[in-house]
Parts: sequence; structure tokens; C-alpha cells
Amino acid sequence: MEGKTVMHKLKLIVDNDMTDTSKMTDVFLITKQFKTQVEFSQYIEKQAYNTKNPLIDCLVDYCQRQEIEIESVRKLLTPSLKEKVKEEAETLNLMKEKTGKLPF
Repeated sequence: MEGKTVMHKLKLIVDNDMTDTSKMTDVFLITKQFKTQVEFSQYIEKQAYNTKNPLIDCLVDYCQRQEIEIESVRKLLTPSLKEKVKEEAETLNLMKEKTGKLPF
């Protein structure tokens, strides 16, 4: 088969149909709006500052408006925001003990 070139035709199928929302994950919905942890965390902190609401309330409100589970924002919280939320939860007595874990 020397000297002969064998050509194979490959077919690439891309499914960009976003009308079926069951295919969209919570993380996809969040990352579609926010590209980084920093962007998402800054958005939440800005909401808390502007509305004078606790960070926890802003996170819960965001998840309710987007119809996503609160656990799905875990990957998008910066370590700084996680610490602030933990301190807020301790202050509000939302944790059983000081070493308790939040769901995010």
C-alpha cells in the first residue's frame, strides 16, 4: 500500500440544543454566567453589601432564583468567601459546634 493515501471521513456531531434543560447541570448554569470563582464570589459579596443581607441569604436567594441546589455552588466559592460564610453561620448559631461543616 505504499504510495497510496487512505482517507477516512470523520463526522463530528455537536449537540448545542439547550432547549432541553434536563441536560443542563447546575454547575453549567452557574459557569455560564460566571467564568471564575472570583467573579461568582464577588457577585455574592456585592449582593450582600448592596442589600444589607447576610452572605448566606444571598447564596440561598441566588440558588432559589436559578432553581439550583445550594451544594452546586461549592466549587465557585473562594476560600475567603467560604471562611466569611462559616463565620457568619457561627455568629447566627446555624452550626452545632465551632468545627461544624457547612453544606458548601
